[in-house]
Amino acid sequence: MKNIRQYIFPVLLCGVAFSACKKLPLQPKFEYEQSFYDNKLNMTAMEFMQSRPELFSSMLEAIDYVDSDPAYKDIKPLYSAEGYTYLLLHNTALSNLEDANSFFSKNTFPNPDPTLPPIKGSSWTQYDKKVVADLLRYHILKGRQDYTNLNSTPRWVDTYLTSETNPRAKIYIYMQATREGYIFFNNYLVFPDAAYKEVRPRTPDLQATNGPIQVMNRYLVQPTQEQFDNNK
Repeated sequence: MKNIRQYIFPVLLCGVAFSACKKLPLQPKFEYEQSFYDNKLNMTAMEFMQSRPELFSSMLEAIDYVDSDPAYKDIKPLYSAEGYTYLLLHNTALSNLEDANSFFSKNTFPNPDPTLPPIKGSSWTQYDKKVVADLLRYHILKGRQDYTNLNSTPRWVDTYLTSETNPRAKIYIYMQATREGYIFFNNYLVFPDAAYKEVRPRTPDLQATNGPIQVMNRYLVQPTQEQFDNNK
């Protein structure tokens, strides 16, 4: 009898447990809705800037400033043309005086009082139009430069400023071989100014109807001869 009880008791426990489980309510079906990040803007690069003046008012002002000169009438239409990649400069990159690396902060003017710091810029009209035009042209890359054709092998890319008389007006570009896949611009082996090291887009790989856009928090400067020679 003792041996029979040893088998019956566990069976009874299992039956009770199974019965209790049957009374528990089933989890309701969860409806999974699949979603994707949409980087298509359905507008040109110029229309995108105009739709976000809180981000690009300084760049729009720079474009209008040089467009008033017949010598630089080629620049504004580029932002509606095809065949380019646009490095659009956020206000932080250009006019934010609280950022020591903005264009207005780094391109200063002598202070009448030599005992005081240099004066930061406050308007594009303070700068020669050629300087502003070259800045804009340098941030327009020729061809498509985005996730579809970049890899971890760095390469020099022609900008709209590149010419026979200015062959170094190129940008050094590659995509980091990591899970994040950051795109780096002008990340050279030789860096006299740390502000330009590991510069990458604030918002990468937006797709305007006329070409890719990389939104930048830092403006880029042309490479020195040393940087160009050491990064071929």
